[in-house]
Amino acid sequence: MPRHNSPPELAVSVIIPTYNRAGYLRQALDSVLAQTVPPAEIIVVDDGSTDDTAACIAAYGPAVCYLCHQRNRGIAAARNTGLQAAQGDLIAWLDSDDLWEPAFLARTTALLAEDATLDGVYTGLTMIDAEGTALRTAIHVEPPAELYDAMVRDSFLATASLVVRRRCYDQVGLFDPQFRICEDYDMWLRLAQRFRIAGIPEPLVRIRVHSANTMADLQAVCAARLAIAEKHSPASQADSSAALASRRAHGYALRSVALRHLEAGQPKEGWRLFQQAVERYPAMLGRLDTCYELACADQPRGWRGDAASLDLVAGGDGLLLRLEALLDRAPAEVRAWRQAALGNAHLALGMLSDQAGDWALARQHLWHALRANPRLALERGVVRRLAKLHAGRRLVARLRRLQPARSEDG
Repeated sequence: MPRHNSPPELAVSVIIPTYNRAGYLRQALDSVLAQTVPPAEIIVVDDGSTDDTAACIAAYGPAVCYLCHQRNRGIAAARNTGLQAAQGDLIAWLDSDDLWEPAFLARTTALLAEDATLDGVYTGLTMIDAEGTALRTAIHVEPPAELYDAMVRDSFLATASLVVRRRCYDQVGLFDPQFRICEDYDMWLRLAQRFRIAGIPEPLVRIRVHSANTMADLQAVCAARLAIAEKHSPASQADSSAALASRRAHGYALRSVALRHLEAGQPKEGWRLFQQAVERYPAMLGRLDTCYELACADQPRGWRGDAASLDLVAGGDGLLLRLEALLDRAPAEVRAWRQAALGNAHLALGMLSDQAGDWALARQHLWHALRANPRLALERGVVRRLAKLHAGRRLVARLRRLQPARSEDG
């Protein structure tokens, strides 16, 4: 007897664009075929590969649909070819050097089947190196209503982590072929601005970080990031809100480009660009994530945020000196954020020192943060962290051991 209230079954089209990555492609396809909920179709779009990609795909037989380009036209064109051929209700993307955990499709499609108001779902991720060794986990989930604003600040969505209803692409159009890199970021901004997309706080995809990544091309990434900010700025800036939105988009684009240069070991250019960023949009100094990113900026992609590998003494001193120098010579509208900026810088360094296990250094930074910006004393998280750091390791350990027993009694 059929169930009348069961969620509808949604057919998933998996699209894998590829170019000369036959070795990684096998692993990507195997991860799709290992899904606990299989897709309706797997489409591989070969953007003119010259390696043994065709032979690799042929080995899978009819389980994989193979669409071949005769010449290399770029990733946006390859994505569009796959999108136009797809027949599913849902579209899931997997770049050919990335992988899915076995439950990825089960978790994402179940949420979309249960909640008809959702247009898309994304998940957290684990970064892996060229050999597949896990580097670090990144989980960044925003409320659907706040996703677009968060995406303007930072392109944190991984292409392989998204499953979106096909009808959304029908409304926003194809990938923009003018972008041979960051074309996915442009698309996710377009989708997030119009549709309700929710996050699952689980690392259900593995994103490979290696020297052949398109994201490794510093100049190309930076140029694309600035071009996308220009594209997404309001066409008319006659009113103050449109002008502010434009300054915000360009400011965060410049922040992203500055961080890329710092990561690449170019501090002079990185700080020059960061000064341009805050002059364009000074309010970014009021965000903790700005200073946190600066504190981790020279770490390679895949290791960002690994506190144990940071030199928090020398690196922290350098960050504070550069930030104070920038504020000293900045225009008045930037200097107005001095209190918040220095408070956030010390708070970020305190958090990282805590994570690295240096509680003495963490305490110093938190007290400096409160002196620089007394308003931080009103934030519960800051007060809790400071109390923990002053309680000492033994007392904290004892309280943690008592916590389960207390919850059982309650």
